[in-house]
Amino acid sequence: MDFLKTTKYKVKHPILKQFIKYYWAIESDETIMVNHKLLPVCNIDFVLNFSTPIKYTSADKKETVQKGFHFNGLRNQYCMINQTGKLNVLGISFFSVGLYPFLKTPISEFSNKSIELDMLSHGFISELEEKLRDTDSIAEKIEIMEKELVKLIDFELIPENAFNSIFNAFAAEENPMNVYGFCEKYGINQRKLERLFNLYIGTSPGAFYRLNRFQCILNQIMDRRYVNLTLLAHDNAYYDQTHFIKEFRTFTGCSPTQFLYEKRSVKQMLK
Repeated sequence: MDFLKTTKYKVKHPILKQFIKYYWAIESDETIMVNHKLLPVCNIDFVLNFSTPIKYTSADKKETVQKGFHFNGLRNQYCMINQTGKLNVLGISFFSVGLYPFLKTPISEFSNKSIELDMLSHGFISELEEKLRDTDSIAEKIEIMEKELVKLIDFELIPENAFNSIFNAFAAEENPMNVYGFCEKYGINQRKLERLFNLYIGTSPGAFYRLNRFQCILNQIMDRRYVNLTLLAHDNAYYDQTHFIKEFRTFTGCSPTQFLYEKRSVKQMLK
């Protein structure tokens, strides 16, 4: 397994800053072999692949091969990513609520799926790919990409400030697993909250909470902020250590201790 050199780039276009967290690039001058674990996360990335095909293998051994521009919907389990050759991959990492105005389709429809971007906007993607292939400069690629991405936005589909406030409150809650209690606290209809989460986020509020908590724990583990797993479980509102390890294994395919000895995953390098 080769180490992936991953570089992040800031969003420059003022309109796009509310939708996109950052851009990222993976490049190699030599042929390398990628065999990395891709972990579940709370948001979706566009993957603009200018190199050899990427193979995704799910935890249940289902394989999907993507040759060009694509994205993976929210997943509830890890998958393996395999690619061999000289890499040239550019990515767009959206905020959790940032993708819907671009896709104009409920994000929940893409859960646990790998989607070719051509299927959503054939003319746009073909034109974008042609323009991006004309330059090797990452800065120029991002400038071209930003100009084209702004054209895709349906401004009528941008979430209202009220939902952004509710979403931010939900993401910040220490233990909002009781969705009914959260809705009572913030005066929002539970069915409406479920509908908005499926529309903008791509999963239910409860599933999003578990994903968000997992990401927080993953960062804590990688930063070596915890050496005591019992304390880590307690501070992140798990019932007990057994519950914590079971959920961690669901997302990663291994225990927290085993995970520390594995090679780093793609998403860990982008945290």
